[in-house]
Amino acid sequence: MTGTLVTLVVMAWRQEGLLRETIAAAFAQTYQPLEILLSDDASPDGSFAVMQDMAAAYSGPHRITLNRNPANLGLIGHINRVFELAGGELIVYNAGDDLSEPDRVARLHAVWAAGRPALVHSNVTDIGPDGAPLPRQRERGRHDHLAAKPLDEVATTKNNCIGASCAWDARLVRAFGPITETGLFEDRVFYFRARLLGDVGYVNDRLLRYRRGIGLSFDRGEGEEETRRNFEIDLATLRQRLKDCQHIAPDRGDVIRALKRKIRKREGQLATMAPDA
Repeated sequence: MTGTLVTLVVMAWRQEGLLRETIAAAFAQTYQPLEILLSDDASPDGSFAVMQDMAAAYSGPHRITLNRNPANLGLIGHINRVFELAGGELIVYNAGDDLSEPDRVARLHAVWAAGRPALVHSNVTDIGPDGAPLPRQRERGRHDHLAAKPLDEVATTKNNCIGASCAWDARLVRAFGPITETGLFEDRVFYFRARLLGDVGYVNDRLLRYRRGIGLSFDRGEGEEETRRNFEIDLATLRQRLKDCQHIAPDRGDVIRALKRKIRKREGQLATMAPDA
């Protein structure tokens, strides 16, 4: 088999009831050569058993790799582990509750191969917890808007893309090292890293069925608890972005100053919410 090896990683934690459909969609990918990495973060349910069963029964053209973390690493620890295990130069992310369209890897790879952007993302079809498409699909036009933004503005923008739709170039960890801040979402880090390295690619077609209403992104608290949690996520994100900018682009004083200002602001907001304030 010739061509660039791509890794499609199905990452799961406590998703036993959804994984069979997710893995079947991964197995149905048209792109070759493809490594499918089925990785479980020490789930207490039968998630890894589902992965084992489906891997054992698979007889198609793709290379199947199994991983079960011996202890729960959390989202960021799991992401870092995936980059250690993946054999591909391009890693396509697939959460355990989302469904890839059959040509998803091929379409993302085509954009990546054409210009080697460090990250490629796409539009998605919003589905509910039951898997049915939501009656009202959101129209997303943020890519062109964000691509035109200067880097100092991107640095302080909270959300830049739907992380579930992303493909990552291995340079996102090779050039920067693993993500060291925890309690944040990887897309907020990787989009900024990709812009530091140069370009971000986008496919406007809906290549992923994105399950809304469940999962880490939708795990909300209430009232002040939710506000504090959001501030803590923002602060961790800003600190990681600052480390990454200082590492790869120490001459970008404008970006570093913008990040430091935003960090001070978030630290002050959190301080006023402290129980003993």
